[in-house]
Amino acid sequence: MADTPIDERRFTDEEVREILKKAVEKAPSRALANREGLSLAEREGLSLAELKSIGEEVGIDAARLEDAARAVTLGEKNRPNKFLGAPTVLNFERKVEGEFDPDDTPEILSVIRRTMGQQGEVEDIRGSLEWSTKGEAGESYVTLSSRDGTTIIRSSANLSSAAILTYFLPGILGFITSLVGLIKFVKDGSEIGLVICLTVLPVLYPIVRTLFRKISGHESRKLQTVVDELARLTEGSGDRS
Repeated sequence: MADTPIDERRFTDEEVREILKKAVEKAPSRALANREGLSLAEREGLSLAELKSIGEEVGIDAARLEDAARAVTLGEKNRPNKFLGAPTVLNFERKVEGEFDPDDTPEILSVIRRTMGQQGEVEDIRGSLEWSTKGEAGESYVTLSSRDGTTIIRSSANLSSAAILTYFLPGILGFITSLVGLIKFVKDGSEIGLVICLTVLPVLYPIVRTLFRKISGHESRKLQTVVDELARLTEGSGDRS
């Protein structure tokens, strides 16, 4: 399903709800939920065109719906690490009609830097533009490559460093605390020590896992947004020419 062109896909009930949630940045209204429920009862999923039609009825911009649909589709490729709770490697890609104009490079960089929140470094190689940034949390890249009247826009991030930073210190502190509790129980028969030994890591783990999910989710939203904004900018550049 993830490799099917977005215009040919049929979205399940769960996917529709996720798309609508992303499109309006909050849970859909009860009226909208009822409308989508009726549609799904009559059909085996909804197409993008049908989603846009429903969105038009309730005032949701078609472009926002399409962006949200792409985000849900690409989310299938960015599978979370089962232990960490979120992906450590994120990849987003979009192919659009039109080639980016080198004269638009300042505007392109402005979109990337504003969305990603980093100045980054820029490299222009044979008609391809690459923006990159490296920090303690990891590496992020945005590239535009034009050929034969089309442009492929990619954004990616490696969050391995962020995962290490998020889990390492709390993990060490939790292990030491549990060990101290175990020693206290063995030496003194302290029930509190036993409780600490048995509960610190199980309580700490879901907290840290949630934190990393938020970090990964935040980065994912930025990468998806920059691809969508650059796609509109590139298509607009083609219209101007």
